[in-house]
Amino acid sequence: MVHLAPDLVEQEEQSSLLAEPSAGIGSQAGSDDDEPAKHKLHVTKSSQRRRQRKRFLLPRSLRRYGTYILFSIVFILLMYTYLPNMNAQKRHVSLSDWSSNTSLDIKDYIQVQQDTALIMPRDFCRNKTFLIIAVCTGLNNFVERQTIRETWGNTSEFNYAVFARLHSHLKGHYLPPTPTRLQLYGDYLSGAGDTLMVSVRIVFIVGRSSYEEHLGNETQLRLHNEAELYNDIIQENFIDSYNNLTLKSVMALKHISRSCAKTCAYFLKCDDDTFVNVPNLLHFLLGGTVPLYNDTLDYHDRSSVLVMSQKNRLNATSGVMRGHQFCNVVPVSDVTSKWYMPFYMFQGEAYPKYLSGAGYIMSIDVVERLFEAALNTTLVYLEDVYITGICANHANIKLQHSALFSFSRSRHLCAFKGSIIQHQVKEENMSEAWRYVSNYSIQCPPPGKYFHHMRLRKINYC
Repeated sequence: MVHLAPDLVEQEEQSSLLAEPSAGIGSQAGSDDDEPAKHKLHVTKSSQRRRQRKRFLLPRSLRRYGTYILFSIVFILLMYTYLPNMNAQKRHVSLSDWSSNTSLDIKDYIQVQQDTALIMPRDFCRNKTFLIIAVCTGLNNFVERQTIRETWGNTSEFNYAVFARLHSHLKGHYLPPTPTRLQLYGDYLSGAGDTLMVSVRIVFIVGRSSYEEHLGNETQLRLHNEAELYNDIIQENFIDSYNNLTLKSVMALKHISRSCAKTCAYFLKCDDDTFVNVPNLLHFLLGGTVPLYNDTLDYHDRSSVLVMSQKNRLNATSGVMRGHQFCNVVPVSDVTSKWYMPFYMFQGEAYPKYLSGAGYIMSIDVVERLFEAALNTTLVYLEDVYITGICANHANIKLQHSALFSFSRSRHLCAFKGSIIQHQVKEENMSEAWRYVSNYSIQCPPPGKYFHHMRLRKINYC
């Protein structure tokens, strides 16, 4: 008989226990004794696995936080990838008068070498004119045009000579014109000091009616009489509509380029619901600064608010293009919006930087450069985006934001005294603003000595 060592006997028993298959039906013998051993062995191995996992697990709060971060990153990436495409897909509806099949080549509508005007002012730009103001107006806006003529458009009276009277109580709180610019533009000036007058001319740009045959040309006859009386109408042969504002503005560039390039210095384009403070504009173009009012403080940033600083003077004589600048504007996909932009007309995810069409000023060389660029740039029906954004980009013209150009109307009438442009001013408000501004006895207050800097805009507009 072979005797085994106790240790070997124990090992052999454990081995046989592990190797023995589970008992089936009819083999219940020994199952009660074997169960505790199997359970003990299973529990031991499970405990070991749990202890090993715990060595590598982070606290539950950190794991949850990490999951949230990962989910957020994935969500942002998906939004960044798909949102632009979704916006483009929404912009598939055609414009009623600029369908996807309509030519967007500006040369199909602007005959450069031909005189296409239906009405043109007599002797247009024959004489030296420092500033030409072209007002884009609706064909039937007879009241709006007359209101402008009787208010800020009366440039024989509302001229530079009244600047000192406008801001008499703030004398010494703004910079005067520079002698250099007064000498440079001497051919456009008359008088001196408080009697200084600057040559300014205003013209109104209109299209034609699409229903003239049904109206018996009544509107056209009335327009001819208006043009004969005031000699300030340019009418071109395209349908006058909001969606044709780009054609209207490019036509203005054409006429200014052809007729005024050698006789004018500056060009302002604006709408017929815009109030233009002509004395302030002339003062700015001659190198001065406009005094600061409490009601214009919100337009300024920490740089432009320093109206006594030399760096806020206009020194350039060419390459000038200023107004209220917009940045990172996304095309509107809502087809009911006035500014809806179909994808076939503009494919970009955001418009380039551009100036508000309410009113923008440029030197005469910029007019020529913009017109040349427009002839080789696909048409976009939003006039300010097209001319001051896309065409200016193609012509390498640098835009500059000006705190003196507002794209909306202030509810404070003192803002009309201290700015150059106020927009969205209907005819009744235009007359009210004019009566207030032309009342030179009204003294609008400047900002308090310790004005709140939080009212100032950020310096970096784009």
